[in-house]
Amino acid sequence: ETLLSGCAAVVYTPQNEHFGIVPLEAMAAGRPVVACDSGGPLETVVSGETGFICEPTARAFASAMGRLCAMDEGALLRMGEASRRHVRAKFSRKAFGDKLFQIVVSR
Repeated sequence: ETLLSGCAAVVYTPQNEHFGIVPLEAMAAGRPVVACDSGGPLETVVSGETGFICEPTARAFASAMGRLCAMDEGALLRMGEASRRHVRAKFSRKAFGDKLFQIVVSR
């Protein structure tokens, strides 16, 4: 928590990661995420809204990080808050419980 509170965003570089809890932890802490366009981040990061999804190249990561650095503080805070809302809506215990309940009741 201390590390996340001291950063503007999180850069998550693994390719083909199965799910990856790090992006969710970052977004739950209100930090945008820059991640590869494969694996779990495709399910968790909404590019342009909760961070940026990019090709696994230095150039693409630099471009995405440059976009974050070019944002004014208000825009960065809004993206961070959107990240937090996204995690609560899609990945919280309540969200999982509601989804499980829907599945069980519909059968």
